Amino acid sequence: MKKRFLAASLVLILLFSMNLLPPSTAFKEGKITLFYRTVSVYAPAVARTSHGLVGVTSTITVTVQNGTGCSGKVFVETLPLTQIDMQGSARLAVTVAGTLTGIDISNYDFFFVIQTSSPIIGGPSAGAVMTIATIAALEGWQLDNKTMMTGMIDPDGSIGPVGGIPEKIEAAYSVGATRFLFPKGQGVMYKTVTETRNIDGIIQITQKRVPINISEYAMNNFGIEAVEVADINEALLYFTGHTFETQVSNETITTSNYTTSMEPLASHLINDANSSYNNAKSLFENTKTNIPNSFPFYYRNQINDMLNDAHTALNKAKESYEKKLFYSSTSSAFQSLINSRFVQYASDYFNTDNRENYLDTLFNTVETFVSTQSEKAKNARINGMTSLQCVGAAQKRAFDAEDYLKNAHQDYQKRDYLNALYKLAFAFERSKSVGWWLNMSTTFEDLGQVNNTVLDDVAHRYLDLAIQANTYSSIILQEMGESSTLLSGVDDLIEDAGNEIDEYPASSLFVSLEALAKANLALELVDGAKQDKLDKTKESAAAAISESRSLGIEPILAVSYFEFAQTLENSSITDAIVYYRYAQMIAGALHF
Repeated sequence: MKKRFLAASLVLILLFSMNLLPPSTAFKEGKITLFYRTVSVYAPAVARTSHGLVGVTSTITVTVQNGTGCSGKVFVETLPLTQIDMQGSARLAVTVAGTLTGIDISNYDFFFVIQTSSPIIGGPSAGAVMTIATIAALEGWQLDNKTMMTGMIDPDGSIGPVGGIPEKIEAAYSVGATRFLFPKGQGVMYKTVTETRNIDGIIQITQKRVPINISEYAMNNFGIEAVEVADINEALLYFTGHTFETQVSNETITTSNYTTSMEPLASHLINDANSSYNNAKSLFENTKTNIPNSFPFYYRNQINDMLNDAHTALNKAKESYEKKLFYSSTSSAFQSLINSRFVQYASDYFNTDNRENYLDTLFNTVETFVSTQSEKAKNARINGMTSLQCVGAAQKRAFDAEDYLKNAHQDYQKRDYLNALYKLAFAFERSKSVGWWLNMSTTFEDLGQVNNTVLDDVAHRYLDLAIQANTYSSIILQEMGESSTLLSGVDDLIEDAGNEIDEYPASSLFVSLEALAKANLALELVDGAKQDKLDKTKESAAAAISESRSLGIEPILAVSYFEFAQTLENSSITDAIVYYRYAQMIAGALHF
């Protein structure tokens, strides 16, 4: 790690300012010694007024303190309060700054003071410039005082989408900026324009969406150079003339270590699914005459359809295995196992003389198994970054199993026995998969140090970020008159992450990352998912995976979702982008 001594400074609030005093002027009181540096920046924002949205500027003052008693604490004060808490953005800015600089941030404390003339919308949109200011304070770099920036910050250092870019450019112009940086992919935005016409005494009001080329808008109206930037490293070049060396991915994503771990599991599950399917098929054929098949339920047809689905999923698992897509193979085999188990449960149910007793016994059996596996997941030891991922995956499956078991009870109470049987089958198979993931980490070197305190802090941090991103995207989409199907499931993910955080903190962390990825993409893909976006997202995910490996961390979950995204490219570009971004998020988040 780099060793830094930070000198005290006086703040001159210009567009950017940084004045340093020599270390000899460090403050001392008794045995306490503190060195610090302060940087102030202007950040563009959007405020809601009686006349609509307008651009305003906020002053963000970042103080980095090093010395006695410093331990990585982050303090935030906003004047006045913003619509969204900025604590999460500040904490993530510090984390990303520490990762890029290689400085151990646990030896420093960080203070952020955000001041604005009026209450602003958001907070996450200042995350990128907060990161730039933090890096400048840590490194002692001068910042270009004619450059301003907007953009969220993501765990991997990429810059996330924002709203109100035209208004923010106007705000930048008001304080003398000549260059404006904004998130890559937002070069064209749409503004809703209201037109009022008087046609023979009848007032006609229409609204239409008008495209705005951001670069042309900035130059033609304000003489400002507007530049798209993909990540903090690109932005640093414009602000400071410095960049950090980045990892270029020239390696195969699925390495021999990954294959050694996943291939035997995929092979085992295919054999298991094949045996389960054959047993289910035989049982169904021998008992189907006892299964009712009349209006309005046609139970026999429903069960037969499930048997066919089990066979289809089994074949898909075999195809993926042949293509060496082992995670995708295990996913398909898992679905086949669920369907086959359901067919067995349903066939037994309709073939028994005492169906109520059968259900009671089955519920008890599944509950006992789910409880046993859940305890294993809760008590699993996490030592480093590999076991964090594997335990996280195991805990997620334990939580899902408990949830399906609870829903099975609800279906039983409603006398919806067939759905109850399916959910019992899902809960049982999901619980079986807990053991797969707990055993997975033994094949990799488990680097890094993760204890319960650190995990609890990180899990809460990313849950807060997911909540912020979801709220921010919802606000901006509403202002744009748009909607996104990606946001429809984010609320559920956030709810799950919150429910998991006490007993399943590792799972909560990764669920929050998924929610964060989808919330950001809801804005990025507002005008549709295109091939160039898919290609860029895939490249970014590959680079993030390569970066983790360069640090000695095997991002097994990220690789699994990267592989899964590959299988989705031909069927759904949007889904493929989601899982590539999720893979990127996971790999980028493993650097704490």
